[in-house]
Amino acid sequence: MEFLQNLTPFVESVGFPALIFAIWYIYHNAQVKAFEKIMQNNFEILKDMLETNQYHAAILSRIESKIDSNVWCPILRKEVTNK
Repeated sequence: MEFLQNLTPFVESVGFPALIFAIWYIYHNAQVKAFEKIMQNNFEILKDMLETNQYHAAILSRIESKIDSNVWCPILRKEVTNK
């Protein structure tokens, strides 16, 4: 209640629109901080996903080169070397 008693002279001297602006400004700052935290978390997740995608691309490249050189299947490799 003490806060409301101190708020009344402020509203009388500055006006109600200034009070609304102050409330909006505090709310806006809180939202900006929350969005910054969310964006930071998203960037960390995307960084991890990018590393995973690069790893998968490297593995697929190795598999593709083994398929192209016919060394990916032991049975096929025996048949190719026996001919």
